[in-house]
This record gives sequence, structure tokens and C-alpha cells, in this order.
Amino acid sequence: MKTLRRYIESGSVFFITCVTYDREPLLLELPSLFLESWPGVVPLAWVLMPQHFHALLDVNSTTVSMLMHSFKITYSRRFRDRVRAGWVWQNRFWDHVIRDQVDMNRHLDYIHYNPVHHGQVKDPFTYPYSTLKSWSDRGFYTRDWGVIDKLEFEGEFGE
Repeated sequence: MKTLRRYIESGSVFFITCVTYDREPLLLELPSLFLESWPGVVPLAWVLMPQHFHALLDVNSTTVSMLMHSFKITYSRRFRDRVRAGWVWQNRFWDHVIRDQVDMNRHLDYIHYNPVHHGQVKDPFTYPYSTLKSWSDRGFYTRDWGVIDKLEFEGEFGE
């Protein structure tokens, strides 16, 4: 396997995609475990799907690799203690460094529209496992966002 090189700079915001082992739909079995398992950081935005999640992480005093390693170990141990034994995560994860506000907005939209994109709901505001409502409360989204028009996204998002 080739050595994966990641961009390392503290203070960067990263878009992360992480997928369950064999794409097993286990992440909604105990959804509270997702936010409990982050080591001293709260994702800026996130969506938790049955087989994967997307998140925006402000990486300050560590690297994204160390942060994700700690998250995956913590989550896996707690999942096995509370739910059932077995593998939880695929090896590795997908990351993208947010470059500017336009890039941030595009990734926020992708995160919050993901439940519609994957057919979980028709209205992204009805999906309970994302930060869409909190971003809407801050004025970033109107209540009809993602409902009236089908949104399309260009680029790579790690799925």
C-alpha cells in the first residue's frame, strides 16, 4: 500500500468523509455516540448517515490524522461496549482542506443536503442527524433550502 501524504497545518478547516467497515449501516444504532467520541473538538458541521458521515473540523492543536485516529478508536471501543462486537470503520478516511469561503459554503451545502442525495428524506430539515437546523437558526439557510430545487454538486466528496 502506498504511503498517503496529508496536508498538515494546524488551524485549517477540513472536510472529512469516513465510511463504516463494508458499508455496514450501523451509525444510526446509537447516534449520540458520534458527538461523544470527538477528542476535545466539536465538528463545525456534520451529517450522520447509516454508513458514513461527513464533517467539517477545525483542526487547531493537532493534525487531522491524529484527530481522526483518536475519534475512530474512541468511537469503536464505545460502540463495541454498548452495541455489539465487530469492525466499525474502513481503514483511512477522505479529507479536503477548505480553501476559502466559497469552498466552505459548497461543503456545508453538501453536508446538509446529503440525506436528500441518498434518499433518506425529501426535505433536509426533517433529517434529525445533522447540523442543518443550527446553521439555519444562524441565518445561513432559509427553510425552503434544498426542498424546492434538487441540488447538484460537482467535485469530490469522498463517497
